Amino acid sequence: MSTTDPYTHMEEAWKLDGNPFPPEGIRNPDRDEPYSADVFPDETGDFKRKLIRGAIQGRRAIGFLWSRGPGGDTGYGKTTLMEAAAREINADLGQKVLLESGTKPERLIPIAAVYANLTNLDTSGLYPVLFQAVTDAAKPPRAGEQALADKLRERIIGKVGDESHKVEATIREAHLRIAPGGAPLRPELVNAFVTGGASSLHQQLGQVSSTSRLRNGLQYLDFLMAVIAAAGIDHVYLFIDQLEDLATNKSITSAKRSREIGRIRDLVETEPYASRAHWVFTFHNSAAIVLARFWEQNRLPRFEIAPDNTASIVVLRGLSNDDQVAAVLKVYLDDKRLEPVGDELLPFEPDTLGVLRQVSQGRVGIVLGKAHELFNAAAERGRPKIDGEFAQRYFQGSIGALDGDTPEEEPIATADIDELLLG
Repeated sequence: MSTTDPYTHMEEAWKLDGNPFPPEGIRNPDRDEPYSADVFPDETGDFKRKLIRGAIQGRRAIGFLWSRGPGGDTGYGKTTLMEAAAREINADLGQKVLLESGTKPERLIPIAAVYANLTNLDTSGLYPVLFQAVTDAAKPPRAGEQALADKLRERIIGKVGDESHKVEATIREAHLRIAPGGAPLRPELVNAFVTGGASSLHQQLGQVSSTSRLRNGLQYLDFLMAVIAAAGIDHVYLFIDQLEDLATNKSITSAKRSREIGRIRDLVETEPYASRAHWVFTFHNSAAIVLARFWEQNRLPRFEIAPDNTASIVVLRGLSNDDQVAAVLKVYLDDKRLEPVGDELLPFEPDTLGVLRQVSQGRVGIVLGKAHELFNAAAERGRPKIDGEFAQRYFQGSIGALDGDTPEEEPIATADIDELLLG
């Protein structure tokens, strides 16, 4: 096999600044990655209509974002959709999202959203997740963008002025109004937010120990709820990713699962959360099997995918056609493109799309990982394009024959790719 400098080839032949695809195919919430709503337009629309607008007009506290398809439980884009929805909501406090969901202009109200991921925590449990949700509000979603906490502070200042004592008084008044029987707000959080906004709040949160996050996570969310109310916002969405870890983490006992699910019920029934917070949890089959009895014991809203339970459920079933694969590839390619090209898919030929969809079983995360592998292989061989034959032979392990090399093992020329990769 002849090789070339793959990165020079990417730059010169394909006009790309390196391999645009993530090798692991796993969405990292702290990494700025491309996103396209065109990948799952129907599901994205359902998310906004059911889980955002529907939560307000249907007075629903809990919604579910499912993944269900032939390729297992993960890799369908749940994390990406949640992150994108939170970012889009906070960009203009929900105006665009609500309009797209069908809300009439005269009925628009400000809303806010935070994202938290159970797998990012040292200890699996709801309270550390709540702490992380507050941290999310204190971080800019991307470089050059404004953190939600700063947007909230600006709204408060717009009402009462920028004098610190007035801002603090407004927050404390809001806390008493929405949670009259609640514990006092943590003074260090109030002081950091009032004096320095999101950056000072983020710095203060970074000093909190793991033990305090585990024990006192609810107090941190109480603070955020007070700030949101002080800013004149009555609805906040908490997008909780990887709740299924409560089911799949073998170190978590049944007693702990029961306690954590019970805490969810407490929040649904207790002010200020009962009337102001809307929770969206990710789910898949494995989690449903383990968590079903705890859910039923606590009389929480049903999560089953069923004809009579569609109002609060959105299901991601994977990539079902080549246009969706193209949308995924294009947004990553465009992010790394050094200059405009005539073909947005360059270097991929259209017949490559079906191969990638097949070997990934329609899972977005796996498509990205497979595209990364294929991209490198083609660049190392200096290929002007990546066509379906090259892709199929690469995933069959017989790429050497295509290059004119003698393979170390006899290539499986007649094997059906489905049986080879999935069976």
